[in-house]
Amino acid sequence: MNRSERSAGIVIGKVIAVRDPERLGRIQVNYPWLSGPEQRWVPVAAPMAGGDRGAFFMPEVDDEVILAFDQGMWDHPYVIGFLWNPRQRPPSPDERQRMIRSRNGHALRMVDSTPTAGNKGALIIEDAHGNTVVMTNTHISINTRGALALNAVGSVTINDRLVRPTGGPI
Repeated sequence: MNRSERSAGIVIGKVIAVRDPERLGRIQVNYPWLSGPEQRWVPVAAPMAGGDRGAFFMPEVDDEVILAFDQGMWDHPYVIGFLWNPRQRPPSPDERQRMIRSRNGHALRMVDSTPTAGNKGALIIEDAHGNTVVMTNTHISINTRGALALNAVGSVTINDRLVRPTGGPI
């Protein structure tokens, strides 16, 4: 690829590094379908990005990326998406789940169900240690593999009953 070449479409690339030396949120990508080695640090398009804010999700090395090119110029690529493939499958086969899941297994799952009797599914927060918070139309449950601490500067109420920070157990 040289600077004067143009592309009217998108191409597939492969992530080879994610630690941007300039700390700009770029990833290093190569083009495995080219005959020679071609790699670049490429900006990643995000649903929201700005100074010290935005949606920040970095891929892993060996992930597949979809690249588009500014005005078709090969030397101005942008990552516009990522792909699952037979070796790197989605985190859930269930089409009713919307999920954000990290490499270590921390997950935020939105489970849509067929609405019946007010049930519209659940929101589930899970960490890689097995702790969960589950919210449905009938309850919220908090499950921990260790101690659970509830701290508040103000008051805490349970079933309209004030829990005092001093005194006997409730």
